This record gives sequence, structure tokens and C-alpha cells, in this order.
Amino acid sequence: MPKHLLMTSLKSKPLRYGLYGRQDFLLPDFMHCEPMGAYSDDRDGIVKEHIHTTLFQVFLIEEGKLELVVEGEKRLVVSPAIITIPENTVHGMHEFAGLKGKVLTLSTSVLENFFSNSPQALLELNVTRVVSELQDMPSFMAIIHFVNSLCREMKEELPEKKLVLHGYFNLLLGLVYRLISNSGTSEKIALPEKREIRYFASFQKMVKQSYTPMKPVKQYAQELNITSVHLNRICQSTVGKSALHVIHDFLILEAEKYLKHTDYSVSEIAYRLNFEDPAYFSRFFSKYAGVSPRQFREK
Repeated sequence: MPKHLLMTSLKSKPLRYGLYGRQDFLLPDFMHCEPMGAYSDDRDGIVKEHIHTTLFQVFLIEEGKLELVVEGEKRLVVSPAIITIPENTVHGMHEFAGLKGKVLTLSTSVLENFFSNSPQALLELNVTRVVSELQDMPSFMAIIHFVNSLCREMKEELPEKKLVLHGYFNLLLGLVYRLISNSGTSEKIALPEKREIRYFASFQKMVKQSYTPMKPVKQYAQELNITSVHLNRICQSTVGKSALHVIHDFLILEAEKYLKHTDYSVSEIAYRLNFEDPAYFSRFFSKYAGVSPRQFREK
């Protein structure tokens, strides 16, 4: 590990990229279903603008209306309607009284896995879109039925729960794609070209693919054809962290995943994350988490 990485301050906690900007721990196979309004301000129904860097969402509006804010632009969405929000999209909303519906959230890695053999469907789903005027459409009624079943399944602890949830999500996303393809009122929201977001998304993907703490920020910047100063500025403006912290955050989240959900030893986890020295990995983890890897696992 280069000395400048070893000496870097790790006082701040890693980014969690959670729901609604919260600092949650989300696994790569994260799937979630909840009623609309769960995270808005109880007084005025406001969900502040935020960004999900690894999540895809579908809003199913059964009754009522909301004001959607995407990249600073507002639009009124009236039920029944469907909204899709891909990763790295700044969005928020004002939920009016009487709003009823569901929010489906899943990791983009799950979405990509579901549609690995259907690139066109993945392309159509992975954009910001509003589908409205769905009154009495059988496909929309079917989607609502399956979403309610999915939400009930999530509350229960039944055998092969994960397998069943994958089946529900796969079916629902397929139905949403059909509805988008066949609806004459499917509006693709053209977002302003934001080079910073595009660079950040590419950087984030490169970090996941390289999977190594040995690669310096300067090398990532060179591969993006920008300077390291520019890359740091992009990361600061997008998520409020330096490029180095984004790298460290990803490594810590991966380490936590292995510690919580596998029986690998600390040394095995260190090598899987491409740390050359397990002892350094333990020091690195302790600076971020406040406890050693073994203590984290014991908790």
C-alpha cells in the first residue's frame, strides 16, 4: 500500500448511499418495498432532493398526486402513474395529502442481473420516466397486485424468502417494462447533460471493477482523461467526499459484507479485497469502523 494512502486521515465515516440520502448499509443484492410517504416530512410531505449512487427505484402511484423534482425541474404527477428513477439522478418530491402507493427499490446490480439477457429492456428501464393515464389498464392492476404480495412477503420470514423475492421483482420489472413499451403516455424525462455525474458514475464503476486499494487516484483520473484535482472536485460536488474516500468507502462496505455474511477469515477477506498485508487491512478497517474486523464480526 503506498505510504500516502496509509497516512491519509480516515476520520469521517464511509458513505452508505442509502435510501433518501440516509447513511444505511446496503448490500449489492438489496431489495425493498414500502408505502409512499414513509420518509417524507410528517408536517409538509417533503422529500428533500438527494441522490442514489447504487439504487434503482420505481414509484407506483395508486391514488392522489405528487410534485416530482428531478435535477431541479418540477412536474406534477397525478394517479394512477408509474415513475422510474435510475441511479445517479438527483430527485425529490412533495407528497400531497391522500397520496397512496408503493416504492420499489433495488440495487442496480440486481437490476442488471435480472436483465442481463435483455439489454434493450435494461436500457428502457434505466432512465427517468413518468408513465401516466393508466386508469383501468389490466397491466397496471396486475402490477399493484404483485407489489402488494411482494410487500407481504418481505414482512414474513418464510423458507426460500430471497428466491421468492427475486421472482416477484423480476416479474414486476418485466411488467413495468411492458407497460412502458405499450403506453402512449410514457414520458422520458430528458435530463440536462451533467458531465460531473457522468464522470462520477464512470469512476464509481472503475472502482468496483478494479477492486484494489493499490490503485492511486491519479491512475483513475488518467483513465478518465482528467486530472486528479478535477476528479476530486467532481467527487466533492457529487457526494461531498474526496476521490480517495470514495475508494475507501467501497472497500469498507465490501469488507463489512464479507464479515457479516461469510465465514472467511480476516486474512482471506483482506486478500479477496487485494490487500497485500492482512495486518494493514485490519488497521485500515479499524480507522473507519472504530473497531477491528474481528470485533465488528462479533457484534
